[in-house]
Amino acid sequence: GAQAAIRALARGGFKIGRIDDVTPIPHDTTRKKGGKRGRRV
Repeated sequence: GAQAAIRALARGGFKIGRIDDVTPIPHDTTRKKGGKRGRRV
């Protein structure tokens, strides 16, 4: 789930201040909704 992914990132050295279900991460504004595979219409 999301928590596991966030924890993995945090372990990898990412600084994550607050963990919400919808966290607007400021430094990653290029990749909006859809993630790697893009937003399928």
